Amino acid sequence: MLWLEKYILQGATYEILSSWSGYSIRGLEKRFHRILDQQPPIIDIPELTTEVSYLLIDGLWFGKRYALMLYRHHKKKLIIHASFVSRERGSLITKDLKILKSKYRFTGIVSDGGTGIGNAIYAVFGSIPHQICMAHLHRDIVNAIGRYPKDRRVKELKRLADYIWLIESREALGWWRDWLQLWINKNRDFLTETKHLDTGSWWFIHKGVRKAVRILVSLPDTSFKFLNHPLMPKTTNELEGTISVLSRK
Repeated sequence: MLWLEKYILQGATYEILSSWSGYSIRGLEKRFHRILDQQPPIIDIPELTTEVSYLLIDGLWFGKRYALMLYRHHKKKLIIHASFVSRERGSLITKDLKILKSKYRFTGIVSDGGTGIGNAIYAVFGSIPHQICMAHLHRDIVNAIGRYPKDRRVKELKRLADYIWLIESREALGWWRDWLQLWINKNRDFLTETKHLDTGSWWFIHKGVRKAVRILVSLPDTSFKFLNHPLMPKTTNELEGTISVLSRK
């Protein structure tokens, strides 16, 4: 358990832990997996003084079985809680949030918007402002339509998606939403184009574009909470930097 905590909280790599502990890298991996299989540990992190700030939430996946949930205090730039869960289970995240609520006050929360996280936040904090990470949703859009689409209509949609980073006021958001609706109205036939087989089966041809549009339509209600809370981060990118370091070990 000691070595697992050093790996997560102190940034020690497998190579460093191997030299400290005398275990091989493979041996450390087996020990970590044995701990996770038996009982995902609660990792105790020193408490901060109570003050108003924003909570950032994101997860680092260990394969498809476990996720390391990290909770960061935005103002202090510190990870204030971490725990292992399986498939971002809402009940375990709820438990984490209750612990944090007993120690800190938050004026808002920023997360990737997973269903388990969203339900847990609502269960513990009610209607607290919850910003869905703009970077996560923009990434989902790019994955759906491609970074460099060739179709003229999809290029226009991609430009609308990229423009979200420039929106800093309610007026600009209203303008952007109007242009998005114009694009949808203009390309409705394209969006509803289908492929039919003699067997009776059918599907929408442009599934990726339809997914991108669904995300874009939802953005004003999910990812622009920061317009009413100027100090709220748009994304969890500062927390993803920590996750990126861990994922490279």
